[in-house]
Amino acid sequence: MAELERQGFSVTVLAPETNGLLDLDKFSAAIRPDTVLASVMLVNNEIGVIQDIKAIGEICRPRGVLFHVDAAQATGKVAIDTRQLNVDLMSLTAHKTYGPKGIGALYVARDRRVRLEPQMHGGGHELGMRSGTLATHQIVGMGECLRIAGTEMATEMPRVRGMRDKLYQRLAARKEVQVNGDMQNRIAGNLNFSLKLPNCDQMIASLTDIAVSSTSACSSGGASVSHVLQALGNDTQLAGNSIRITVGRFNTDEEINFAADYLVQKIDECRAALERQPA
Repeated sequence: MAELERQGFSVTVLAPETNGLLDLDKFSAAIRPDTVLASVMLVNNEIGVIQDIKAIGEICRPRGVLFHVDAAQATGKVAIDTRQLNVDLMSLTAHKTYGPKGIGALYVARDRRVRLEPQMHGGGHELGMRSGTLATHQIVGMGECLRIAGTEMATEMPRVRGMRDKLYQRLAARKEVQVNGDMQNRIAGNLNFSLKLPNCDQMIASLTDIAVSSTSACSSGGASVSHVLQALGNDTQLAGNSIRITVGRFNTDEEINFAADYLVQKIDECRAALERQPA
């Protein structure tokens, strides 16, 4: 976005609703006569909500607006049929679907006459869009991981959702827990919640027995508060007290039970420590 603005383009950033989903009427109203491109994440990388891509595409197509979809977090988790979604461009990656790191793909609709600037110049490979010899083993690995994910999605996602819901039910019983994002329009393995307790960031940092994140993997290592959670209307403290948990295909019920007990214990300890503090 910043690079487009640097090049002189005018960029409109549309805030989501408090559940993380886009208001389609607001999206439609934000399109101007000179709008050339709309870009939306199919699945958000922090809160896991699923946008109505088909409906958004139906808004863009008759108005001549090219529609790009970031589907990096969606493969193997939701059904993707570009013929049904009115998508012009879709970016994909392998490592979010248990595939090799360092390989991705860009779907370009042939019937939309999308003109792309070359990513690399030189030998004219990939119809001139990306010159250079590609890593065959990476490409094969990506194709195979997507094939497996697509084949097993119908049985794998209900199992993953069941484990996620078990964890969610244990945590939701605590009044300090606030779930971020819509729970219905959400991928099966994602759970993102904030703790309505002051100064519990140290507690979050102490969660060493399970793997959790307090922000997105793309921005880990920094001290900034999640812009995604702030966009939902959370204040800085609540957004900073967030925990993101991803349940995957290799997790077990025993691990979910352990994680639930561990998190509940830590939350109770944090609340008890606050109650002991002098008024």
